[in-house]
Amino acid sequence: IDALYAFTDCEVSISPNACVIVDEKPQFIGIAEILRVSNEQTVELLKQELEIRRNELMERLLFSSLEKIFIENRIYRDIEECETWEEVIKAIHKGLKPHIKKLIRPVTDEDVARLTEIKIKRISKFDSEKANNDILQLEEQLKEVIHHLENLIDYAVEYFKNLKKKYGEGRERKTEIRTFENIQAT
Repeated sequence: IDALYAFTDCEVSISPNACVIVDEKPQFIGIAEILRVSNEQTVELLKQELEIRRNELMERLLFSSLEKIFIENRIYRDIEECETWEEVIKAIHKGLKPHIKKLIRPVTDEDVARLTEIKIKRISKFDSEKANNDILQLEEQLKEVIHHLENLIDYAVEYFKNLKKKYGEGRERKTEIRTFENIQAT
C-alpha cells in the first residue's frame, strides 16, 4: 500500500495557495484569505436577504393594518356616493387620516387602490381577532428579522452551523493523514 501511494497518483500534494482573479488580475492567496473573503460575501448576502425579508414584512404589516382600519371603521361606506376615481381615493384618504399615526410609512394612492380591491365577501367575514393575531405574528417576525440584522455575525455563525448540521453529518473525512516510510522503487 505504501508503495502504491508513493509511486502512483493515489497521493498527490496540493498547494494551499490558490490563484484567483481579483479586479481582473490573477493573485495567489492562501486558504485563510479565501475563507475570509468568502465569509464576508456570505455575510453580505445574508444581510441583503434579511433586508428584503424585513421590507416584505413591513409591507404586509402595513397593508394588514390598513385593511383592518378600512373594515373596522367602515371607511368603505364613505365611497358609496363618490362618482369619480379621484373622489374615491380622496374619501378613503380622509377616512384613514385619523387612524394612520402608528403606521410605518405614509399611505400612498397605490395602497388606497389596493384597499378598493377587497372583496365584499372578505369584508362581511372579517374577523377582528384573527386580524389582530396576524398583525401580532407579523410584528414578531419583523422583530426577529431586525434582531438578526442587528446581530448579523451571530446570525451568520448560526447559518454556517446549520449548514454543517444539515450537510455535514455522515459526510466526515474518510482519508487519513500520515507519512510514509522511505520506499525504494526497486
